[in-house]
Amino acid sequence: MLIWILLVLSLARPEQLGNPIVIEKSARDVVLALDISGSMDQRDFKSETGGPVQRLEAVKDVLKQFIAERDGDRMALIIFGTRAFIQAPFTEDLNSLNGFLDQTHVGMAGPNTALGDAIGLGIRTFESSEVDQRLMIVLSDGADTSSRMTPVNASAIAAEKNVVIYTIGVGDPNATGEDRVDLQALKDIADRTGGEYFFADDASALAQTYERIDQLNPRIVETQSYRPTNSLAHIPLAIALIVILISTTWFHFAQQRKGVVQ
Repeated sequence: MLIWILLVLSLARPEQLGNPIVIEKSARDVVLALDISGSMDQRDFKSETGGPVQRLEAVKDVLKQFIAERDGDRMALIIFGTRAFIQAPFTEDLNSLNGFLDQTHVGMAGPNTALGDAIGLGIRTFESSEVDQRLMIVLSDGADTSSRMTPVNASAIAAEKNVVIYTIGVGDPNATGEDRVDLQALKDIADRTGGEYFFADDASALAQTYERIDQLNPRIVETQSYRPTNSLAHIPLAIALIVILISTTWFHFAQQRKGVVQ
């Protein structure tokens, strides 16, 4: 009877509940679109020490810090010059994203500025995203000169896709030709998508810009919790086996003693 009860208890598969485990998952995807046209080679940015530094190097230093603080977010990196390319697809491995950023150099995507195409490529990148909060940060130091899609049209499509764009101008608005940053275009892009436009002329101002973006667009977190279970079915099964061995052994010796008595 005891063995039967233990076997039934084992087949019922009793379980022990562990302590609750909470998992936090970011509900935001971020695309960084970085201008690496020829004009980003200008050394008119001021470093923290006050000395001149290349625009792209100053931007990369600030971006690395921004990326490091995005723990939990998925991020992608787009670079653009004459053409726009995906340097890194969406990833939660932010260290690898910084590695791709280190491999980025002025002119590797061409000398011109395809701002509209970069936004369009960012929109296509978001097609694989399943989250509601979609943020694109576009940094440029020149006017659009080589896009197949105008920045205005690209930003209109972004608005339809619920992509919020924050634009940052880092060039010289008083320059001529392709070296002149089109601040009005950057402002229009941000306004159309519900984002904001910023202008930064040194590393400190750029860092403050990214801090401001964080304040305006705080990260949304999805929380999931579960309690792990440990199966206890082996315990009554083991006890049942022990009882079988003991009873069998006892029965065997009992039979031997009965034979000796007879």
